Amino acid sequence: MGKDVKRRLTDLKSRRQGSSSTFAMDSLVTNARSLQEKFETRSTGQWAKYALGIMQEVDPTYTKNSVAEGERVKNQITNRVATGVRFEYQGSVPLNVHIRGVSDIDILVLLDRYLTIDMQGARANTNDYSDWVGPSGVAQLSTLRSELETALKAAFPAATVDISKDKAIALSGGSLSRNVDVVPSHWHDSAAYQISQDKKDREVKVFQKHTFNTFLNRPFLHIDKINQKETRTYGGAKKVIRMLKNLKADSDNPASILVNSYEIAGLVYHFEDLPISVPGYNELALVASTKQQLTRFIDHKPWTMSLMTPDGIRKIIDSDEKFNSIKLLRDEVSELAKNLAIELTSRYWIDDAETLRTLRESYISEY
Repeated sequence: MGKDVKRRLTDLKSRRQGSSSTFAMDSLVTNARSLQEKFETRSTGQWAKYALGIMQEVDPTYTKNSVAEGERVKNQITNRVATGVRFEYQGSVPLNVHIRGVSDIDILVLLDRYLTIDMQGARANTNDYSDWVGPSGVAQLSTLRSELETALKAAFPAATVDISKDKAIALSGGSLSRNVDVVPSHWHDSAAYQISQDKKDREVKVFQKHTFNTFLNRPFLHIDKINQKETRTYGGAKKVIRMLKNLKADSDNPASILVNSYEIAGLVYHFEDLPISVPGYNELALVASTKQQLTRFIDHKPWTMSLMTPDGIRKIIDSDEKFNSIKLLRDEVSELAKNLAIELTSRYWIDDAETLRTLRESYISEY
């Protein structure tokens, strides 16, 4: 935790509000960048401001503008691609755990007239589905991928359109104020979806350009599971996810922390509910709870290595390197906790037990 708190607050503000040029494109109120956000007014302590800030959602205006850029890209695809498609958003923005005002947005581009089904599902052998006669799903997705690459280059000539990636076409720069990932895919109706007809149970098969294949994904189940955790913890879960993502970004070497946003959300999903269910005035207690929960993971390595992502797709921690990343995150949280406790108690030094007690008993105005 090399950066001092002033640098951290500056970097946090930059992450949450973007560069001056992007800010201008977002057309917020005049001089809004000079105004304080709510979390900055809740405490005079610098570390408290930082801790509160790394937990909060970004201004909804920025999120709205991220979605607006996604809509621009969707409209261009609709007008330029011959294959019939539909669209869905996935990732941190629809889940509202993104930490950047100028956040990337992921668009699933789904074949309109093709899907696969779980043949063990309750509706698999009924008239609800008909046999497909035509090109395979992979062949159609390959065609769609080629169409998208051509269309997006033509639609955004000043932007960088990176077609080298396996799963997504990555757009950035030019007239775009957000990075946009475009992901060719098709629906897969799971056995659960055939019964529930609930989108959270509907799966997606994502095209892999390099291997001419697809892989199974459950983006809507992931969102639903994290939202359920958020409800059970009275808003604590997403605050902790954002906290950990920001601490990774502010660490001396973010690249050494190998768990990504999806995996961080998965780890927090396995936190105990009660310790991260705190009232707004006691939000700093989430720092103490996060340290304890990460320590629980570290102290029980075989259990931690067995934990599955909320959507059940795979194990969250599948290597010693990723397990060590939990230790690195815990170190970041520990340092934040100690700096907070020293600030709150006006001491020069404080031990771990007193640090945790101080944060659990802390009070911060909600206004």
